[in-house]
Amino acid sequence: MQHFMRTVIKIIFTLLISFNIFGQTENINSGKYHPAKEVFESKYKKKEYSKFATNQIKIENNKVILDNLKFIEFDEKSDTKTRLILSNGYLDPYKINGSMNLKILKIDELPLLNPNPQTKRFKFWIFPIQNQNSSELEKKLSNRVNPSEYYFELQNKYADENTSFEDFIKNAKLTFLIFGTIII
Repeated sequence: MQHFMRTVIKIIFTLLISFNIFGQTENINSGKYHPAKEVFESKYKKKEYSKFATNQIKIENNKVILDNLKFIEFDEKSDTKTRLILSNGYLDPYKINGSMNLKILKIDELPLLNPNPQTKRFKFWIFPIQNQNSSELEKKLSNRVNPSEYYFELQNKYADENTSFEDFIKNAKLTFLIFGTIII
């Protein structure tokens, strides 16, 4: 009898795992999506931003240098999507927070908020970097512990559901960028 019960329990457990009962599914009204959804619904205004030309972008280790003046640091463990977006010059530190440099933790795609195959929406966290020329206010802000969360949108009018992420990024345009919140 004991052997029979173990077998039944193993079968039930296997079935539950195969039906993904224990797995969490993403919900557009909670978790990482909730604040982003509110921002895209209430503050969205499409605008086309310029990006840095390829000859203005240099990549050194975990840093993207833009126009020899600005830079964006990223975590050395960043995924290829984060590196690809940053290396294509879409994000300008000065347009993000008025700084010449910043550190981005990770760029996270929000696929449930993408309205169509030509649009991809993202969020990222930044940590300001202090340098010798920083004003007192910049120094105080960069000493804070909590990161800021920003949202942005890339659009590629040539993309469809079969377009690779790399091809999407190569032909995209930045159409929305906004501060979201401070992460607590």
